Amino acid sequence: MAAAPPFVAYSTLTEVLVPAGDWLAVYSSLQALKGHVQEYPGCQRFDVFIRAEDNGDVRIHCYTTWDTPAQLEAFLERGYTFERLLFDLGEGLEAERLLVMEKVF
Repeated sequence: MAAAPPFVAYSTLTEVLVPAGDWLAVYSSLQALKGHVQEYPGCQRFDVFIRAEDNGDVRIHCYTTWDTPAQLEAFLERGYTFERLLFDLGEGLEAERLLVMEKVF
């Protein structure tokens, strides 16, 4: 019986808490960003998960998934990332956490 090689993909996670008043601008910008990033070579996925907080703020987890580490590195160095979008949208919008991860199965 032959062993199958592991499935490997390379991802980023960006987490941010968006004030309620900024949510509509961030949401529409994320839609445009998803369409843009999915055109990059090697991009497998662009996923966004949210949770509305009791005060109306929105917690966002944004994941991008790539075929190779080189494609992920190129995106982080030169691509239009979620962090760059937040910076462009205005003061007070910045990522709380950024992780680079490897999916093994």
